[in-house]
Amino acid sequence: MKIPVYFYLFFGVIALGCSAILIRLADAEPLAIAAYRMGGGALLLLPFTRHNVMEIWGALSLKEKIIWAGSGIFLAFHFAFWIESLSHTSVASSVVLATTNPIFAGIGGVVLLGEKEGRNFWLGVLLAIVGSSVLAYSDFVGWEGSFWGNSLALSAAVMASAYMLCGRKLRMRIPVAAYVTGCYGFSGVLLFGTALILEQPLAGYSNDTWLLLLAMILIPTLIGHTSINYALGHLHPGKVALAVVGEPLVATALAWWLLQEVPTSSRLFACSIILMGIVLGGRSKS
Repeated sequence: MKIPVYFYLFFGVIALGCSAILIRLADAEPLAIAAYRMGGGALLLLPFTRHNVMEIWGALSLKEKIIWAGSGIFLAFHFAFWIESLSHTSVASSVVLATTNPIFAGIGGVVLLGEKEGRNFWLGVLLAIVGSSVLAYSDFVGWEGSFWGNSLALSAAVMASAYMLCGRKLRMRIPVAAYVTGCYGFSGVLLFGTALILEQPLAGYSNDTWLLLLAMILIPTLIGHTSINYALGHLHPGKVALAVVGEPLVATALAWWLLQEVPTSSRLFACSIILMGIVLGGRSKS
């Protein structure tokens, strides 16, 4: 049974690694990109999951409905922050910092849920802090506006952690397709509404940008995030978190190849420390 799960996880990580490159190439506002990505994903899934979603929603308690809605809200903030961060810092820095969510999820589990974490987890936290500090200095001297971009990427990681914490118990009761349809849909509605309020254009794009938006819906959203959510229902979260470390490696390689964004030695060193921290944190309960 585990061979198909690892197969989905592998291609999910590859799909997620394409996300930052597609975003960088698209000529659209960050909120619009996030809105189309979430809303489009929900619309493509809805014909297959509509009855399931409605039936499950009706059977949930008020508390569970609030948690499910909260998952969508945090997911909206995650994408809004992360996509904006890509305009202010390097792909490598943005994706690595956004991938620190297992660290924040672990801290949230300790503070909010009373969970226990071992020495390896706290060592991972320390490494992530050290690596982020080195990265901040490296980017500050080599990338204008990087402090704001890195701060947004870290904020995106916090939001992703909140999304994971909200969905931890619900995923045991709700099938993955129905769960992500609800999250994507609620998130998309919130993002579209915010884009309209802030008067960010939602139309008038070139054909290339529309194709890139479609690719974002199909590749990192439907294939990537759905595969990760599927894996979370069958594997220990620590193992999934460890696999997701591959996302920044894929994104950095693609940025190097397609965008000629060559990472400096200091940035590579800092990212390596952060990734080591994520590995330790993610495997602490494996």
